[in-house]
Amino acid sequence: MNNETTWVQPTPLRPDGTNLLPFPVNALPPIIGDMADAIATTTSTDVAMAGTSILSAVSYCFSGVYRMSAKRDHTEPLVLDTLTIAEPSFKKSPVISLIKRPYIQFAHDWNESNKQDIFKSQAEYKLLQGKLEALEKKKDVTAEEIAKLRTEISNIPASNFRRIAVDDITPESLVHQLEENGTLLMISDEAGMLGNFSGRYSNNIPNLDLLLKSWNGETYISDRATRESIVLKKPYMSICLACQPYVFDSMINNSAFRGSGLIARFLYCFPVSNIGTRKYDTQAVPEKVTEDYKNLVYKLLGTKFTYHDEKELYLHFDEKTYGEFVDYYNRRIEPMLLTDMAFCKDWGGKYHGELLRLCGIIHCIKCALNDVNPVETRVGIDTFCNAIEIGEYFREQAIYAYSLGDIDLGTVKAERVLNKIRSKCIREIKQNDLYKLCRCTLFKNAADFAETMDMLEEYRYIVRNISKGANNKTITDVIINPNIYR
Repeated sequence: MNNETTWVQPTPLRPDGTNLLPFPVNALPPIIGDMADAIATTTSTDVAMAGTSILSAVSYCFSGVYRMSAKRDHTEPLVLDTLTIAEPSFKKSPVISLIKRPYIQFAHDWNESNKQDIFKSQAEYKLLQGKLEALEKKKDVTAEEIAKLRTEISNIPASNFRRIAVDDITPESLVHQLEENGTLLMISDEAGMLGNFSGRYSNNIPNLDLLLKSWNGETYISDRATRESIVLKKPYMSICLACQPYVFDSMINNSAFRGSGLIARFLYCFPVSNIGTRKYDTQAVPEKVTEDYKNLVYKLLGTKFTYHDEKELYLHFDEKTYGEFVDYYNRRIEPMLLTDMAFCKDWGGKYHGELLRLCGIIHCIKCALNDVNPVETRVGIDTFCNAIEIGEYFREQAIYAYSLGDIDLGTVKAERVLNKIRSKCIREIKQNDLYKLCRCTLFKNAADFAETMDMLEEYRYIVRNISKGANNKTITDVIINPNIYR
């Protein structure tokens, strides 16, 4: 059995995602596609990680400004929530940092250039507040005078230093940030802050309402006994996160996250690993690519920050493309809810809406690059095809993501044993000695451990030889498939 030519590849204990579609970076519009490619090159990572995160980040530029309309009673905001799941050392931090940089810089530049106007507006507001307090103390004041001054104060537009990106934030702070900014981009190389919303600081009582409503811009009212109610008419937040698999496991198996529909709102990305083959001396992101990317983001954010109408603008398909969308929904999406997406129906039920969002985002980027008004230009078939290519990638990723949430205890036990074998570089060992190495609360006794060994042998990770030892005792030698080290 030590002849390596006799060994075959073991069957994966859980779906490993090796047969999934590659990320269609060519379906991205120019500049952001170039940036995704350049980031993947310099970090030696799968372009899916950069491509997914760029789409989510750029969606912030359109939130609260545009909605994609399919039919009169079905429109979608251009908000994408994405979650990239990757092991440590996948270089999540450098990827997210390169994508986030122009958003942070734009907020800084905007605040600096508008600093005087912001201070002036804040001063005017405080002066009127002072007048109101003084007026209310007068004995001969009328209700009409107070109402007039209150109206004057309410008509002063909110003027604060703007914030684009948030990271580790509590639900209470998020309410205030959205009140001041209207829309936000939650972007981080760690998804741990989602624990803040699952009850980390509220006696394990989940507080997911604002995360759910900010995906679709639904009115949110925050009532507290200690302060006035805060009403967010159309809160929008694009979420762009990366995390390690154990964080995702806790999310997919969290009944509050799953039952509320939060899990179904994410587009998932499981990038292919390049660990072990990466090179240090890779080409840095070319200066022109960086500059073009920054200029595009600045252009899109400039349009967003100067749009002050509460009414969103609607984007529409041209007649041919609308027909293609209807046909794709009827013949492809809906039937898949009974087949491919049967065990992730909650995600599948939102798939056509995600496609609309992708259409709107790609359309707006193309229009910005061509200096045309996205509202006056119809969404065409090329854009729809781009969205389908990207959407199909995310559909497969979602099916894979949901499959990971159905792992049974037997698989967990088998993975525990394999991890111990790999960590000790074991090639051959007695089963009883291996049991001692792996002993933990997962295994009730030696018989329970033997069932796990049966599973590993069935999946061709090991082969066992049974022989008789001293005093006629049974000895089980475990021989490890060397392919697990490749």
